[in-house]
Amino acid sequence: MPFFTLITITRLRTGTVAGQLMVGKDAHQYTLGDLMRKQVFTSLSAMALVGALVLAGCSSDAAGGGSDGGENAGTAAVAPGTAAEITTGYFDFGNTEGSGGPVTGGTFTFAYTGSILSFDPATQQYSGTSGGNEAAAVYGVLSEYDSEAGKYVPAMAESVKANDDFTLWTIGLRDGVMFTDGTPYDAEAVKFNLDRVAESGKGWSTLWKQMVSSVTVKDPKTVEVKLNSAWADFQFLLSQAPGMIASPTVVQTEGENYLNQPVGAGPFVLKSWTPGQSLEVIANDDYWDGRPNLDSVIFQTVTGGDQAASDALLAGNAQGSYTGNIPVALEWLDPANGLNGYARVANTSAVLLMNNGTPGNPDASAKDINVRRAIAQAMDTTVIDQRADDGLGLPNSGMVVWDAPSIWQNDDPGLKFDLDAAKASLKKAKADGFDGKLDLLYQTTGEQAALTVQALLQTAGFEVSTTPTSAIGDIITRVLVNKDYDLAMYGWPVPDEPGELFTSYLGRFGVEGNPTGFYSESLEDALKSFAATDDQEEKKAKLADVQAEFTKDVPAVPLGGGIGVVTWAGNVHGITVSSRVTLDFSKAWIEG
Repeated sequence: MPFFTLITITRLRTGTVAGQLMVGKDAHQYTLGDLMRKQVFTSLSAMALVGALVLAGCSSDAAGGGSDGGENAGTAAVAPGTAAEITTGYFDFGNTEGSGGPVTGGTFTFAYTGSILSFDPATQQYSGTSGGNEAAAVYGVLSEYDSEAGKYVPAMAESVKANDDFTLWTIGLRDGVMFTDGTPYDAEAVKFNLDRVAESGKGWSTLWKQMVSSVTVKDPKTVEVKLNSAWADFQFLLSQAPGMIASPTVVQTEGENYLNQPVGAGPFVLKSWTPGQSLEVIANDDYWDGRPNLDSVIFQTVTGGDQAASDALLAGNAQGSYTGNIPVALEWLDPANGLNGYARVANTSAVLLMNNGTPGNPDASAKDINVRRAIAQAMDTTVIDQRADDGLGLPNSGMVVWDAPSIWQNDDPGLKFDLDAAKASLKKAKADGFDGKLDLLYQTTGEQAALTVQALLQTAGFEVSTTPTSAIGDIITRVLVNKDYDLAMYGWPVPDEPGELFTSYLGRFGVEGNPTGFYSESLEDALKSFAATDDQEEKKAKLADVQAEFTKDVPAVPLGGGIGVVTWAGNVHGITVSSRVTLDFSKAWIEG
């Protein structure tokens, strides 16, 4: 798969499809960066705009590496038939509203390459591409991210409120909500689950213990969560696995069997599950917000990659899927296929990870700041883009996408290519004992990008061997589990959504024991300062401080931004998308 993908698009009149999306050279060419700048188009149909953004994006696979999930939700959709104001975030496409009122009945089949591994929220970091949809269907979430409003809102909870400095959060629960085993969904149940998160040693436990001081039951409907430091977007965690509340009765009485028969209070109930193959949930007739319109949802795990999932979708054997694969997105965005969906932009979708000294490789060369600087200074992201994708992608060297529409964009574009500086930094490292040798781990789908990185490093004076692998899982195991690598072409998509941005970068570079082996107290402090305010302009200035710390310490090298797409059949409506591409099917319905 190419590192970045060429997209050409004809100019369109407002509200009129006067041209077509295409890959080739018969229409005016734009880079993804062009499309993301407001001045490129004064008028453009929404469908074409969305298609251009998605088709020009970069998936984590395209970077030749694995991905640990995190994705973006953003700030504004583009209304059909209006002048296009190109902004970052999310974009709806197709006929997402439908005609007439919701219809009751039917089964929705979601075919994708992921699957849920465990129904224990205390031990998982779900996303929409790795079990989050299935778990949310059974449990619901206390809060969710409203991508249209650009803020977190209560979901299973009736209210979630903070004190003035965002250090004390009060969760108010709804009257009469019951788990499907007949026990109450109350404050004691919420505390039981949140305490399990802290104690599990897995999933979100590290971040939870770092940020949360205590969880207290104030009365049967009220839980207080006291934080160790201010966090204006704490509801992000309540929109993830920690906010998925399981029946304490079943957890305590069933032991390990609980994982095969989870009980929540969400919109659906588990009917059947063949791990790694398929899972079906059926409507919860007693759901607090009314019985779902759908009778059932089937999550089908597809082997053969995103193209196989797309084939099932287009053949009518499935009604929805997710991809970061650009050729697949092209199929989905073809208006002739009549699909609906949602796309969202991410930062650092392609990144060159450097092992700064981990348990799996404690003497890694990148422990030396001069080695890290030399690697970063040798990376010409424009050349990588040109070699791997004809120069029409979104090369980028900052923590957030620079000179494109990240709402956090600042005057610092991040790490800069400087071959002379790279050679000088390498010379210093060699004087301190570095032998100049590195090994580059990459996925074969991103071979051209990897070979370009290798060539750039060798031009600077490094001696670089390569380790290709055909499986994403192999890279994830080497990087996240064993932490045994020198360099890795990787996908770590980070959204503009503030809660996920903070947790993503804090977990990757702001806590000890992370997969890169890099920890900086000043970077951690800068990230927490960003988290402590809900004022967007103040956040923007704070994130510029984070970027400055990142640029100084060079824990990794961003190579480009990207985008992901979730789609469903044209007659399916009412699906909403929250953080980490987690889908809410509670109001979904099938037309006709």
